[in-house]
Amino acid sequence: MTTPQSTPATLPNAELLKQLFNALPDSAQGGADISGIYVNRSPDNEHDAVANLHQFISWAPGSSDTYLFSGLRGAGKTTELSRLVAELRKDSIAAYYCDASTYLNLNDPHLSLVELLMAALAGLSDAVRKELGKDCLSDTIWQRTKRLLNSNVEFKPSAKASSSVDVFGSSVSLEVEATLQENPDFRKELNLFAQSSTSFYAEAATFAKDVARIIQAKTGCEKIVLVVDSLERLSAPSGDETKLFDSLKEVFFNDPQRLRFPCFSVVYSAPPYLHAVLPSVGTGFSQCVSLPNFKVIQRPAVGAQPARNPDGIQKMVEIVGHRFADWPQVLSQAVLEELAWMSGGNVRRYFSLIRGVARKAALSKAPLPIVEPHAPAVRHAISEAALPLQWLTAQDRLWLDRFMQDSHNPSAYIQNLKTDLPSIIRLFDHSLVLDYQNGSVWYQVPQIVRESVQPHA
Repeated sequence: MTTPQSTPATLPNAELLKQLFNALPDSAQGGADISGIYVNRSPDNEHDAVANLHQFISWAPGSSDTYLFSGLRGAGKTTELSRLVAELRKDSIAAYYCDASTYLNLNDPHLSLVELLMAALAGLSDAVRKELGKDCLSDTIWQRTKRLLNSNVEFKPSAKASSSVDVFGSSVSLEVEATLQENPDFRKELNLFAQSSTSFYAEAATFAKDVARIIQAKTGCEKIVLVVDSLERLSAPSGDETKLFDSLKEVFFNDPQRLRFPCFSVVYSAPPYLHAVLPSVGTGFSQCVSLPNFKVIQRPAVGAQPARNPDGIQKMVEIVGHRFADWPQVLSQAVLEELAWMSGGNVRRYFSLIRGVARKAALSKAPLPIVEPHAPAVRHAISEAALPLQWLTAQDRLWLDRFMQDSHNPSAYIQNLKTDLPSIIRLFDHSLVLDYQNGSVWYQVPQIVRESVQPHA
């Protein structure tokens, strides 16, 4: 179990700031034991995304459902999915975690259905081999597909290792046989084959059944769940947002039945802007769950300025306490509350702002603790974090204004996907627009962004 760092009261300021900096990571480790640092953002189980998803899976009569789990980058999605895996295992459900970024190039906007299925099955088999032993699978999805394609491609071996701790408390070191990103020739063959034949889908289903039987025989668990994470990171850095959207629409909206596997259920992560642009995207799944950011903002009326939500802000202060118990030696509660408010409830931005304050305080040799929310180190860290916002395009600013003025139904403002979509995707990808939930999902612009585009807000 991970425990928050604690430091002696006499530790030098520079070392104290460094330890606070390192206690707040930029990203979470999938499949890690998060029980010692977890803070639930929900007021009760009814509004808890993971509790709802857990109930859907537990109550489902079978084990071949698909679930869509969307969440912004930095919202804490990987942490929540790690919690889901751990809680399902406590209920004697064989749950496995797959980081899609291990197998796919998430910066390529051309994601195909067969690539996603291949990545999911590869992730499952690698996780099963790690847990039950390398010899538990006599064949892998890579070798089966290679024979099916009659391919002469020699796989480039890949070994991935992580220093995280899994749900059993042991060190994670996942050995990966191959990836699509490191074997582009095989990826091309696979896509061409799938366009001309349905044989891959049949082979994938057969392999899924074989793996499920092994899991059931080895673990005694009847129900099996695979969590496929990191798909919200799919992006189009070259400016091909329309192609990216077309790929996501094809995979998640046009034929979602193809995402099903016999004998086990799958939770797919997805970019949150899909719901903003395609509100009915969840209809093809057994259930669709959206992970909101920490609700530090009260839902405003149309055209009104948002107000602070003290309960949500306090939960974000608790996050720091779970990771670094001696934070009061560095920052006052008022400073942490101000940074939580500026972050909009996005955990990654919140940690980044705190790390920025720690760096500025160390460089300026500021006395600790920093008490005032408008102290130089705090102001400088916020200003530095807001610098990239000066490069927003006119179209980006137009869409920011729409989200600020009307948080309820952004899809109503879309007039032309070709011109509107790139801005919407960029704003979500960079967490310049955040999602929240009061029964239904709504959107708002975090305060650090609002103050940058509306200086007098």
